[in-house]
Amino acid sequence: MDIDSFDGLCDFLRTQLGAAADLTVRHIDKANCRCGIFYIRNICGRQYIADRVIAPMVKSCDESFRGGFDSLLQSAALNPCEKGEEGIRALLGGNALIAVETDKLYCAIVGADSFNHRSVSEPDSDVTVKGPRAGFTESGEGNVAALRRIIKSRRLRVKKYTVGSITGTAVFAVYLEGRADLTVLESIENVLESAKAAAVVDSGNIEQLLCPKGSFFPTMGSSEKVDKVASKIISGRVAIVCDGSPFVLTAPYVFAESIQSAEDYLKPAWYATFMRCLRFFALLASLLLPAIFTAAVYHDRGLLPSAVMESLDEMQKDIKLPFLAEILLMLTAFEIIREVGVRMPRSVGDAVGLVASLLVGDATVEAGLAGTSVLLIVAFSETAGFIVPAFNSPSVLLRYIYLFAAYGGGLYGLLFAFGLTVMSMLKKKSFGVGYMVPLYPLSVQGMDDFLLAVPKKVLGRKERLK
Repeated sequence: MDIDSFDGLCDFLRTQLGAAADLTVRHIDKANCRCGIFYIRNICGRQYIADRVIAPMVKSCDESFRGGFDSLLQSAALNPCEKGEEGIRALLGGNALIAVETDKLYCAIVGADSFNHRSVSEPDSDVTVKGPRAGFTESGEGNVAALRRIIKSRRLRVKKYTVGSITGTAVFAVYLEGRADLTVLESIENVLESAKAAAVVDSGNIEQLLCPKGSFFPTMGSSEKVDKVASKIISGRVAIVCDGSPFVLTAPYVFAESIQSAEDYLKPAWYATFMRCLRFFALLASLLLPAIFTAAVYHDRGLLPSAVMESLDEMQKDIKLPFLAEILLMLTAFEIIREVGVRMPRSVGDAVGLVASLLVGDATVEAGLAGTSVLLIVAFSETAGFIVPAFNSPSVLLRYIYLFAAYGGGLYGLLFAFGLTVMSMLKKKSFGVGYMVPLYPLSVQGMDDFLLAVPKKVLGRKERLK
């Protein structure tokens, strides 16, 4: 082998793999004979290695060994290893590397791969029609192994932290050396190493530790899909895996990611571009539609076509409540029904949400508390918001803010509130990266992956976020 000592091999592997937290070394030391078994946890079968590799070596390997692995090990797949590079590739592929030092260093590769496979079930929070269905589980090490199964690169780094003085939760930072921003990684490390949290039971707790206080918009990505997080790592993000949570965080996070989907890179460019534009305008409609109608009713009747205003006035004649009260009533009712559907057991939650929506909508119209026009406005606004899941939480509050701004100041009040939102997003940063990249600061290259979707150009490319 090109490495001539056992210690040299250990140093080489640790250097090449960046002292990976999931790299395991099992030493067997005898008189004039040093043995070691190297493997990466959760992508190798531990029981197989214990029975077929470690047990025979403990029993039979001694100072007389001269490279006869075939007669020593009970392994179905066994190949000699001549170079350190072969050993690296073997470890990343889920194999075990065996090293024995007597008169010189002897090495072999044992097939012991045992990737944790999840049954074919797509995560409920991130549904795609086309593409991989594999999702993360509650095993932190298993999730890291799932990422390694896709990214078989020696530059993939895994660092382990223990967070929570009571829970002692294992948290892993996974990134590609040479692609990830070192300042982002340093910022994450400083927080995780100095965190004084008593308990960490989910990645959401880690997100609260890492995000700045008072952050209104999401500054970290979150996904259950293995392929999506792997793509983010390849593009230069840092993934944060929390043991006990199937949601993996990615940082930094920018607004453009909210209108992107993993499926965009599997469809024709023209279709993916159309869907991104649709998501973007659906988000705007979700936030602004109730406020626009409110501004038109109370201040700026010329904001909407005269035919629409006449129809709206006709419907409002028999309504007992003012237009603003109608909108507020239906927005609040919809949010309550949605929360009920989420909190109830899944077997009845969907049915209860559907029935409640129908009953409340029909009853309010029959009672004269809200018109069909208001129901249509609110239903479209709330439904359109689901097309951009990352902004579900801030969208609820922004909808109310814009509504009151339009009621108080008409179109100018709405534009003022919307302008403040845009300004805050332009000023906002996620781990030192501009939140509105590639719009501000403008990046011509980055525009290929904003509203435009050009998979051939951007897939596998390192993003320029600064």
